[in-house]
Amino acid sequence: MPLPRPAPIGQRPVRRYGPVPAGRRLLVERGWRYFLVGLVCAVANYAVMLAVDALGGHYMLGTTIAFLVVTANGYVMHSRFTFAERLSFKGLMRFTAGVAAAYPVAAGMMILLCSGLGFSVAVATPIATVAMFAWNFAAARWAILPRLTLAPAVVSTPDTKADCRPAEKA
Repeated sequence: MPLPRPAPIGQRPVRRYGPVPAGRRLLVERGWRYFLVGLVCAVANYAVMLAVDALGGHYMLGTTIAFLVVTANGYVMHSRFTFAERLSFKGLMRFTAGVAAAYPVAAGMMILLCSGLGFSVAVATPIATVAMFAWNFAAARWAILPRLTLAPAVVSTPDTKADCRPAEKA
């Protein structure tokens, strides 16, 4: 995406408020949206882990079931709500690959916390989830918005004071 051009003399850039075109959400807006969707996914992950543990299943089985359930739902929510992009098979595969790349690290953390340090699943799961938050944001962003867009949407509009002054000669 090309960088926005400076506004001509007598005009000033104006930030747009209201609906933002797909893929143009600012990092700040995406950040709080990502956090909200991430929180929903973390709670769903935690619920699956606790349910499998309560049923007597091993925590590794819980991480596998949570991966399958949360990944698909997370992709849909991040695509539509966080990044305002259309769903695509390619995006789903990239998102799944990003989450799958983090899976060995998350599983290793669970092994270390549960089997190594003796933490319960109820304690180890939130620790592993918080530790994986930054990785998951980067992976979701890469999967759904493969192009880098950091500039805000800027529209040039006439400055109301400039309209009353004679035009400047170049």
